[in-house]
Order: sequence, then structure tokens, then C-alpha cells
Amino acid sequence: MTHDLLQSATALAYTLAAENRALAELDFTRAVTLLDAKQRATDAFAAAHARAATTPDDMRTRRSLIMDVATRLRELAGENKRLLERAVVVQGRVIGAVVRAIPKAVGGAPRYGSGGALSEATRMRPIALSARA
Repeated sequence: MTHDLLQSATALAYTLAAENRALAELDFTRAVTLLDAKQRATDAFAAAHARAATTPDDMRTRRSLIMDVATRLRELAGENKRLLERAVVVQGRVIGAVVRAIPKAVGGAPRYGSGGALSEATRMRPIALSARA
């Protein structure tokens, strides 16, 4: 069972590292494509950990291996959290830039009112934007 635990931990570490690289490069599309793999790796690791907890292996060997794996996963998870938080900030800045750019882009363009005629209103009405990544 220790082998199963190490194998699943390695897969999870590999997936987290790949997501961290994508996030560090601000490649959010690639980071999103790793979500399913990350979930599968996390589920496999949790299942292997639960099985290992009930298997009577050499406790000293298991403890040493698990501590090394736990340390590596903790480091990767910490970096992943930091990068995801940065991604949220970047996304907010992009949305803010788009929102600020709309009045400039629409600026002097004629607008039509609800009756179909050109509107004389100079005030910009509220709008909603939606995008998918």
C-alpha cells in the first residue's frame, strides 16, 4: 500500500506542479484544463491514504516516506494557493480595464433609444459583460 500511496502522491504532485507552471505564466486556459486531472489525482491520493492507514506496513518506513511526500505536497499546495489568488487579482484587473474602456469606446457614438430613434442621452446606461475562458 505504501507504493500505491507514493504513486498517487507523485501523480498529484506532478499535476499541481503543471498547474502552478500554467498559473505562473498566466496561462489560465491551460490551468483550467488541468482541473479534472487535479481532481482525479486528489481523489486517488485520498483513497490511497485511507487504504495505507489501515495496512500494517513497517511504520518507520511508511512514516519517513509519508513525511517526505507530505512536505512536497504542502509546498506545492501553498504555491498553488498563492498563484490562484494572484490569478483572481489579475482577472479582476482585466475586468476593471474592460469596464473602464467601454465608456471611452462608446464615447461619441450615437445611441438609439427604446423607440428606435437616436437618443440624445449622454449618460452611459449600466451594462453587463459575460465571457467564458
